[in-house]
Amino acid sequence: MFAGSGALNVKMIIDGEEEIGSPNLRELLRRRRDLLACDWIVFSDTLQWRVDAPAPVTSMRGTVTATLTIRGPERDVHSGAASGVTPNPSLALAEVLAGLHADDGSIAIEGFDDDVPPLSAQRRRELAALPFDVDDWLARSETRSVIGEEGYTPLERLWARPAIEVISLLAGDPEGFERSVIPREATASLSIRTAPGQRIAETADRLRAHIARAVPPEVEYELTVDQAIAQEPYVTPDGPVTVALERALTLGYGIPVQGRMGNARGGPADLLATELGVTVHFLGTGLPEDHWHSSDESIDIRMLLRGAATIAHLWRELAALPPRRPEVRREGGDRG
Repeated sequence: MFAGSGALNVKMIIDGEEEIGSPNLRELLRRRRDLLACDWIVFSDTLQWRVDAPAPVTSMRGTVTATLTIRGPERDVHSGAASGVTPNPSLALAEVLAGLHADDGSIAIEGFDDDVPPLSAQRRRELAALPFDVDDWLARSETRSVIGEEGYTPLERLWARPAIEVISLLAGDPEGFERSVIPREATASLSIRTAPGQRIAETADRLRAHIARAVPPEVEYELTVDQAIAQEPYVTPDGPVTVALERALTLGYGIPVQGRMGNARGGPADLLATELGVTVHFLGTGLPEDHWHSSDESIDIRMLLRGAATIAHLWRELAALPPRRPEVRREGGDRG
């Protein structure tokens, strides 16, 4: 968007490929750079914390997916004929996956979080200012319990620390009749959420090195890391636009903001900032309880109305700011 002298010119980009990593967005940004030139970017695909606790999102974790396939026998073999002497890829895969985390909840990949700066006192205060109650979180997220890395609060783990999740497992024949066989192969899909400070290339290299050490020698494996559609983390630098967003949230929700939050998910924010040379600011209307990516995905009507009011107030706030092109901050610094 362009701003200055009380006027505001808004340009919209609608990305229909975000869920698959926005594979064509970079080319579009480069081809239409002049058309898309702007002073700031407002990124709408983010969650809010609670309907009664508006807070500006000032950081977003990155994301990269990987697929690990482990192969044992050359074909499915009858367990009654070969059990006890044949390497089972399901057990080998389970062993590798179990070794992704240490006993303290941290990621056990060597050097994995070396590039993540320590959380600053300011960022800890911003996250701690958000209303958090374990029972409320469990009820809204339907996650049964809270786990994670020792030494960090749940919100710090959620938004400022990296994570690895297993999002699918497949071995044997999950749909046909149960057969008493040792399967030929077992596959797991991994979702890695990178924290501010990490970069996808280094993260992928560390994952590859870890898997090479962790897979038992009796089996073969194939690891594919989807770097081409990975999304880097992003931190919005402090400045007048963030302050304007806080004012707009207060006016739109009719409630003072409490702290500043992050988002646990990925998105092309770093790509937009890098290609267009401006800062990205986040304003979304989703909630953790909206069941994104589930069969009963929904939206709270109150969030839509308050979000619409907030964006209207934000346009007025931004129109009053002088036009500028702030320096892009890519690594996240100590705010992450």
